[in-house]
Amino acid sequence: MVKRYIQSYVSSKYVFALPGLALGVFVFAFLYTMSGNNVMRYIGIAIGLVLFAVMVVYYREKFMVSRQLKKVPDLNAFNDAVMIGMAFFLEGRMLGYKTGQVFDLTYDEIHSVSFEETNRGKLFLNLETDQGTLPVEMALKDQAARVAQFLHTKNPSLTVNGITPSGAGTLRSIDPYRNEKK
Repeated sequence: MVKRYIQSYVSSKYVFALPGLALGVFVFAFLYTMSGNNVMRYIGIAIGLVLFAVMVVYYREKFMVSRQLKKVPDLNAFNDAVMIGMAFFLEGRMLGYKTGQVFDLTYDEIHSVSFEETNRGKLFLNLETDQGTLPVEMALKDQAARVAQFLHTKNPSLTVNGITPSGAGTLRSIDPYRNEKK
């Protein structure tokens, strides 16, 4: 389930670009055949080359994500995880996705957490690890504080910047409305 979700997320990023560019190639090919104007032909060829480049990037990212997900031990355990943004939290470890990179982390591998609010009002918790920075998008500032408290409970040496951790520090406290399987 998690594997399909991440692969669908990758595919959804290209849902407008690929068909739009393909349509552009056909429109300009049609205009060229109707008018005989070479400008339409060159524009169609240019759009075709852009389509080819976008397809290479798309399939490369899709292949890399699939290969990285195969390396994750017991990926099916994340089917019952708490999901926030593109991060999946379990009691002992977490899985996250950032463009082209899958993070399979234990909580001890996270060095610091910093809270960031973008100009557009999006809220992020940036998790610093040896593999890089994993941005986790949050819905509310309170949710970010609860996640920070959970991470700090799991890793007491963790430094938290930009937000005051609050909450019980349990997995259940991150998403109190989650329906748990019995």
